[in-house]
Amino acid sequence: MDLKVDKKIALIKKRLEDKSYLRGWDSQKKMAVIPINTITEKAFIQPGNAKQASVSIILFSEKNELFFFLTKRTTDVEHHKGQISLPGGAIDKGEAAMNASLRESNEEIGIDISTLNFLGKLTDLYTPVSYFNIHPFVWFTNEKPKITLNHREVDTIYKIGITELIDEKNISKKNVEKSGITFQVPAFNFNKCVSWGATAMILSEFRDLILDL
Repeated sequence: MDLKVDKKIALIKKRLEDKSYLRGWDSQKKMAVIPINTITEKAFIQPGNAKQASVSIILFSEKNELFFFLTKRTTDVEHHKGQISLPGGAIDKGEAAMNASLRESNEEIGIDISTLNFLGKLTDLYTPVSYFNIHPFVWFTNEKPKITLNHREVDTIYKIGITELIDEKNISKKNVEKSGITFQVPAFNFNKCVSWGATAMILSEFRDLILDL
């Protein structure tokens, strides 16, 4: 691993451990699909009966650049059909959230979870559309990841550079149609895919965490 990457990973881990660097809702709401005010933000308060899910930001390096994976979900999955997502899924009964993030990453993209090093956890995000409270975990692997897609759940996998994530020019609007009405939502317009909704809200906090690396 390149020393420069080594230092970046060490700094990310340090910031994740120091909760003062996590901006939580202040970061997440920047990419919310609805305008946020004192009334609408109440929709994002987790209820007691919320379903629980975990996702993973899996960092790896190539040519001194850090990357992570996004996936395009198939139309066969139960939730968020065809959307761009982080690897992850529902937490099984009695399962720890961290373990679920590893299991789902292995099940969806076939990554060897024994190669993943835990860096830390971002702020949970409740999604009122699907009633899931999402636990986002950040991992790093020294090895170039070997990927085997579960084609029942994952249609395509994308390699996203950290430089893409922090580039202000890649934050734009996306037209989304629902119930015959088209409206614009904030989105990350990456080179190969467009991320919006809950995934973009999670990535927004991660982006703020690493902006000045």
